Amino acid sequence: MIDSCTDPKVMTQLRKPIVVLLSALAGFLILSDLPVVLSKANAGSFQSSTQPVRRGLSPEEKRGKAFYLRGESSSGQEITAMMGEIEVPATTLTCGGCHGAHGEGKTEGGVTAGNITWSELTKPYGHAHEAGRKHPAFSETAFVRTVTAGVDPAGNKLSVAMPIYRMPLRDMSDLLAYLKRIETDFDPGVSETSIVIGTLLPNKNSLTGLAEAMGNVLQAYFAEVNSSGGIYNRKIELRLMYGDTTTILPNMKHLIDDEQVFAIVSGLTAGAEEDVATLSKEREVPFIGPSTLLPQRGLPLNRYVFYLLPGLKEQARTLVSFAAKKADPKKSRVAIMCPDGDFSRQIAKSIEDQGKKLGWSTVTEIYYPRDRFNAAQYVTELKKLGIDSVFHLGSGAETGALFKDAEAAGWSPAVYLLGTLVGRNITEFVPVKMKDKVFLAFPTIPADISAAGAAEYSALLQKNKLAATHAAAQASAIAAARILVHGLELSGKDLSRERLVTTLEGLYEFKTGLMPGITFGPNRRIGVLGAYIVTIDPEKKLFPASAEWISVD
Repeated sequence: MIDSCTDPKVMTQLRKPIVVLLSALAGFLILSDLPVVLSKANAGSFQSSTQPVRRGLSPEEKRGKAFYLRGESSSGQEITAMMGEIEVPATTLTCGGCHGAHGEGKTEGGVTAGNITWSELTKPYGHAHEAGRKHPAFSETAFVRTVTAGVDPAGNKLSVAMPIYRMPLRDMSDLLAYLKRIETDFDPGVSETSIVIGTLLPNKNSLTGLAEAMGNVLQAYFAEVNSSGGIYNRKIELRLMYGDTTTILPNMKHLIDDEQVFAIVSGLTAGAEEDVATLSKEREVPFIGPSTLLPQRGLPLNRYVFYLLPGLKEQARTLVSFAAKKADPKKSRVAIMCPDGDFSRQIAKSIEDQGKKLGWSTVTEIYYPRDRFNAAQYVTELKKLGIDSVFHLGSGAETGALFKDAEAAGWSPAVYLLGTLVGRNITEFVPVKMKDKVFLAFPTIPADISAAGAAEYSALLQKNKLAATHAAAQASAIAAARILVHGLELSGKDLSRERLVTTLEGLYEFKTGLMPGITFGPNRRIGVLGAYIVTIDPEKKLFPASAEWISVD
């Protein structure tokens, strides 16, 4: 265990909100065009993987695995299970729940579910069961009859504990394909002595040492875990990859295909969110805690990516919900101002959608070239329209110009901002007359960091002689690593990616000590859903002057 010692200087740096990291991400995503050529020198240090190269599952086998483990249908049709006279969804009575993750069979409550690996089912001499039931080897046709009619190849009725499934032929075909593979379907990156984990970090030459700070603290944290016995006597081996937005995807493929990682943790994926989520889902590789501005939340749910904090779209919606509490949405005259680019437009769209949901009737939209923000012109136009609420998605400098010209024009609307985009220096620009009229959304605030969390962080840095030069980024990396380790421990010795994903789905208000409590679920992949709405006192230069938590769906 790490000694609980605390350096006041480190504590001060740590208690800066994680918005520092997110602000760096925003700048990296919007403004950076640094070319990066992936090379061994740029890709970090690797240890040779001892895992054999694993053949990936075919599309049919993947679909069959989804039914076997979770009762999911790829046909889009409902699959049900009959237990006597009771019909229930197949998702409540899965094959794997009784027969084991690898079809090996198991006994629970005095009831034995047999081995259903294909090599076992098709033994040429057939089967003789303890209760005296005998039958020849299974064929595909016999197996289908067993699953759908509850009889073995000899026509004997099975135990009442075996459900009868009503399922389309395509799903049955997929299940058969997977059962023929299930014995060898072991996840890569796990051996009797090690668990291989990867991380994706920014280019070492960008963001002033951020990559090194995150990589070092991850290595130090996992070293502590290993020194305490590891995870069921397995040591965690960390593989690091470095690059920019153009190399995130090839780096991730390298980790999966060449390094054979079991899972990926922390790191930065801003600018490649959609590609990362798609690859993680296709390869069924858990990714815990990527730092990104735009978490992917499409339907159907991507089971494999677990985000810790809300993205800018989620934070923007909290601003709208908060604004609806301050003034009647049906009477509000609202304007959205943002740079004209896909990144900003996505956030603006989430604001507009949330506003309409809460009762906005009309919204004025201004999309401006990033290098030509004419604050005076926009102030004149919006004041003339009687706008009383402005959602601005620009930079801190642009917001400062907006405040200056609004004050000169005698116009004082309520202004709603994303703290990640404007940065902490916004306190220098807020006019005294706009006190209680400027509201910023932040995913976390200093009060979220517990004394124990800060002490452990400080001790980790001191023991490993690391500097807290990027404290917020380090805290985010440690939080992701802590969640991963917790999930690995709860998954047990018989570790699999499926078991890890299912375990993480059960996290509720998990305390990392470095951010708000993390909650996941079968239909939730963002650990913190909501944001703090904070105010500024321009007279006292107090920030935050107040903070209110607003939840969001």
